[in-house]
Amino acid sequence: MAKSLDVSPAKSFAEEVEILRKSFRACLDVYASRVESELSHIKEAAVAKSQAAQLSQNTIRDLRDMITLCRTLDIKPEKGRRKDLKKIDSLIEELTLMVDNW
Repeated sequence: MAKSLDVSPAKSFAEEVEILRKSFRACLDVYASRVESELSHIKEAAVAKSQAAQLSQNTIRDLRDMITLCRTLDIKPEKGRRKDLKKIDSLIEELTLMVDNW
């Protein structure tokens, strides 16, 4: 007796892969939203700090360091590598620490 295609392991696996794809896309969306939010927070903090009447030398140094960190970020977005996302996460952590110490 032949098995029905509806209950075949291949069909079940294909359904699981589709569920995995949807979960992956949901994770990407949440991750992108979090990163965007963190970058927005860093930018707003830097702009607010720079609008102060007189910037301290420490703040000026921090801002220069932050510029250097951003400019030296070596990623290749077209390759879509996980290590590039990790580099971005690390940069965001460093920038957040600097901003939070103001």
